[in-house]
Formats: sequence, structure tokens, C-alpha cells
Amino acid sequence: MDELNKYNLKINPFRLTPPSNSEEIVWAGFADLKKRIERRITLAIKIPNSCFVVNWGEYGSGKTHAARYFCKDSVLKEIAGNDKAIPFTLLIDFPRGKEPVKDIFVSIIDKLDFAELRKRVVFDDDEFKEALNQSTNNILIRNIIKLMFKDNSSSTLFGEEYDDLKGYLYGTTDVKQLKSKGIQRKLSTENDYTEFLAALFSFVTYNKKYYACVTIWFDEFENINTLGNANLGNVNNFLRTLIDKTPNNLLIFLNLTQSPSMKFSDLGMFLHPSVKSRIKDTIELGIPNNDALHTYFIELINNKVFRLNESSDKYFPFDKDVVDSVINDLGINSSLRQFNDVFSLLLDYAYESEDRITNDYYQSIKSEIIGWRD
Repeated sequence: MDELNKYNLKINPFRLTPPSNSEEIVWAGFADLKKRIERRITLAIKIPNSCFVVNWGEYGSGKTHAARYFCKDSVLKEIAGNDKAIPFTLLIDFPRGKEPVKDIFVSIIDKLDFAELRKRVVFDDDEFKEALNQSTNNILIRNIIKLMFKDNSSSTLFGEEYDDLKGYLYGTTDVKQLKSKGIQRKLSTENDYTEFLAALFSFVTYNKKYYACVTIWFDEFENINTLGNANLGNVNNFLRTLIDKTPNNLLIFLNLTQSPSMKFSDLGMFLHPSVKSRIKDTIELGIPNNDALHTYFIELINNKVFRLNESSDKYFPFDKDVVDSVINDLGINSSLRQFNDVFSLLLDYAYESEDRITNDYYQSIKSEIIGWRD
């Protein structure tokens, strides 16, 4: 917004809602945390291995932001390097419905661009056969993969946008037209969904040629504590089977928000030993200290995505004292989200009347900005 130009800002760096433009998703501060996540992705790119990683912390600690950031192709290209394929990434909200496995399957299908996959994953005949052989021995699933990636009639059969193929996977398209292709029935069971996803993930990551791995971020994984016993067992079976049937190139991040009803230590109550044993790392997104917040503030507000021009005053349009006061007023148990909220509101309040946001100004409106905490 033009009103922020006087603050040497293009847009509000502390916005309260996630940006729709992926270029506005940047990383600031917390270098050690960034390195830990990067290391896990780097290992998945380089090494044929599949595993779970749990990211845990309180509400507003940055788990969703991390997922969005590490789903960016530009970030993944930098991690992988110019000579390696990047991961195929998916960000999925963990479901709370009555059919969680089907909900996960549908959410993944929603995000797949089959036309783009077909353009990118192009094996010669021998490679195709070997990739398919290594992906699944299920005849129905093999025929679906063949139709998706190899059959010359599929673009005509399914249309330019592959709407009918998605319709088949959703279970809404009549399968009669597909019987000549060896597809005799719909995918209808949880085992069908798992078999298809595992085969697809294995196929597109064959030899790490076109995609180095598949990386799935399950956000709001704490929703697992809302499932009944039957669905809890189904989800555990789905996660275990998906990893087992995609043994080489699948990295799954489980974003867990701690709350009074769901703590990190409770996770073992909801994950079966067969899934827990496949967790290779746990990454805590803790409450940041004062130094970490200052570093985060400076790196964020001076990022070229937000800053109009480089400035020698790294805190502008805020006084450094404002940052100190906000940290002190929020207290030691406040989240990064709360920190962002205060500065976003300060920009909203100040832009009409203040050329610089001083500590005196902050103190004059503090009750409106953080009075809800009293």
C-alpha cells in the first residue's frame, strides 16, 4: 500500500494473514532452525530414504510459515543445487472428518497438476517399464499410472486439463470408458488410496531423475487427537503403509501445535509403534528470546521483498526502544505471531499521523494494541 512508502516499505512485513503471493513468504532470523529443516530436506534429496519428522511448538510459533517457505521452488532449488532435482512438495491440513484417510487422499489429488506431471516426468520405454516395476505390483494401479504418463490416447481421453482423470480418482467418473485400458473399477478403499499414492510417489521420484523426493507437510497434525479409535488406527495404518510402500524418497513433516489438550509428550498416545519408529527427527519451534526477536525483526523489515531502499537505520520506521518495549510488554511466553501482530497493528495505527513510530507513540496507544492481554 502506498501509505507505507514514507516508511521505506513496499508492504507490511508483519501482516496478520498469510500472503497469497509466494514471493512474500520469506525467512527471517532463526538460522539454527532453518538449518535443521534444510538438513532434513537435503538428506531426502541426496539419500534414498523415507521417514517422518515432527515439528512441534505452541500456536503461532511459525510451523505453518516454515511449511509454506520450504514448499517454494526457489528455496528448494537453492537447497538442492543446480545439478539435482528438487522435491515434489505438498502442504496438507490434517483432517478432522469422519473419513480422514479419504480426506487426505482427496486433498492430495486436489493439489496435483497431472498435465504438468506428464510434461515433466518423461521416461524412455525401458526406464518407464523399470520405474513402473519398482513402484507397484498392483495391476490396477499400474494401469492407472500407464494411462497417466504413457498412453498416447490419454490426453484425448481425459481432455487437455485432465479433468476426467481427476474425476476418476475422485470416484465421480464412469469407468466404462476405461475398461479397454485395464481399469475395471474405481478406487474405493483406503488400501486403494494408499497403493495409488505410494506408486505415484515412487514413480515420479524414480532414480531421483525428475523429482528428488516427495515432501508432504501435514499441518495441524494435532487434529489426530480428535479421531475415534477406528479412524486413529486407519490413519496410523495409512501413514505406515505409505512410508513402507514408498521406501526410498518420501519425507513427511508432521506439524504439531502444543496445547493444554495436546502436548508433544502425548503424541505417543496417538501414534502406533510402527509409525513412531519411523520418526527420525523432532524439531522444536520454541518461544524466542530477546536477541532472537531483535534479529528476526531486523532481517524481516530489511528484506528486499518489503524494503523499498536499503537503509542504514535497520529499525526504521520504528525506534529500537519500541522493539524493546514490545518484547518486555508481551512477556517471556509470547509467540512470534503475537510479536508480529503488535507491529502490524502499530503500522496500521501510525501511518496516517506518524512519520516515525517512537516509543512515546507506542506507549500512548499501548492499551489499544496489547490491552487485551491484561
